[in-house]
Amino acid sequence: MATENGDSLVGRKEEEVVGKVQKLSTSEGSGPANIDPELATKADEWKEIANIKFKEKHFAEAIDCYTKAIEINPSVAVYYGNRSFAHLKLENYGFALNDASKALELDKTYIKGYYRRASANMALGKFKLALRDFESVKKSRPKDRDAQIKYTECAKIVHQQGFARAIAVESEKPVSLTLDLSTMSVDHSYDGPKLESDITIDFMKDLLVWFKNQKLLHTKYAYKIILMAKDVFSACPSLVDVTIPDKNKFTICGDIHGQYYDLYNIFELNGIPSMENPYLFNGDFVDRGSFSVEVILTLFGFKVLYPNHFYMSRGNHESITMNQMYGFEGEVKKKYNGKMADLFTEVFNWLPLAHVIDNKVLVMHGGLFSTDDVTLDDLRKID
Repeated sequence: MATENGDSLVGRKEEEVVGKVQKLSTSEGSGPANIDPELATKADEWKEIANIKFKEKHFAEAIDCYTKAIEINPSVAVYYGNRSFAHLKLENYGFALNDASKALELDKTYIKGYYRRASANMALGKFKLALRDFESVKKSRPKDRDAQIKYTECAKIVHQQGFARAIAVESEKPVSLTLDLSTMSVDHSYDGPKLESDITIDFMKDLLVWFKNQKLLHTKYAYKIILMAKDVFSACPSLVDVTIPDKNKFTICGDIHGQYYDLYNIFELNGIPSMENPYLFNGDFVDRGSFSVEVILTLFGFKVLYPNHFYMSRGNHESITMNQMYGFEGEVKKKYNGKMADLFTEVFNWLPLAHVIDNKVLVMHGGLFSTDDVTLDDLRKID
C-alpha cells in the first residue's frame, strides 16, 4: 500500500492534473484526436495519474487508471503501451501482449509497442516473434543499448533452440535416466555435507550452514537430492490435499527468487521444517537472485525429508523459458553443468500446481482462471 505521504502526493498531483485544460497529446503513440476535446483531456488526466502510480510501483493501481483512460478514449496507442508495461511488471504476459498488439494496431510507428510486445513474447517463450520485434526496435534506435542487449539475448536463444532441434532424436531419454551416480567420485579434499544414503535432519542442518558460507555442495550429492526429489514429486497429483491437525500452525511462503539468506532467515525466525512445523512454498523459488541453486537444493532436501509435511507448488519461474531469461539456467551451468540444468527442468515439470488446505483454502501461484466454471476436480485431472 502507498504511504500516507505517497497518497497525499498523488492526491495533490491528481488535483493539479484534473484542473488542467489541455488538448489531446500529439506525442508518439497518441493516435488521432477525433473525440471531444474535453473527453480527450479527461483521458490524459487519467494517464498522468496512472504514470504517478507506476513510478511509485503501484502497478495494479496504474493498470486501473490506464484502463479508465482507455475507456474514455480508446484510440490512443500510448495508453495501451503504458498499460502493457505495467502488466509486464506484474508478469501478466498475456495481457501485456494484447495491449502491445493493440497499441501497434493503432500506431505502427509506436516503437515502444514493439519493445513491449517483444518482451511479452519472450517471456511466453515465443522467441522468434520476439526477435522480429526486437529487430524492429534495434533498427529504429541503433544506439539503444538495452534494445541491443535484448536482441542479442533473444537471437542467442533462437540459435540454441534451432541447434537443439537439429541434434535431437525422438528416442532421447530423460536426463534422470542417463545418470549413474555410482561412477561419480568425491575428492578427498571435499569437506562439506555428505549424502551417502537417506537425507537426515543433521544433513539438512549442515547443508544450511554450508550454503550460508557460500560453499557448493558436491556435484554427486546435488544430483542425488534432485533425483530423490524427482521420485517424490512424480508421485504427487497436480492438486495436493493438505490436512492440518487442530491447533497446529502451517506456514505458507511466497516467492524466494534465489534469495538464500531470506530463506535462511525464515527458518531462523520461524523454525526449520519438521513434522510439527510444516511449510508450503508457493512457487518462484529460482531466478533473479544469485543463490537459486542453494535455495532449490535446500527446498528439495526438505521435501524429500518430510514429503507429507513440506510442500512446494510450481510457479511460472519453474520453467525452461523463464530460467533461460532470468538467470537460473546460467547459474546452474556456472556452478555445476548443463546436464544438471536440464535435470532441474525435468523435475520442475513434475511439481504440483496447487494445494487445498483443510478443504477450505486453495493455494496456487497463478491468478484466477480465464473462465468461471473451473472446478477442483478439473485441476486434479491435469496430468
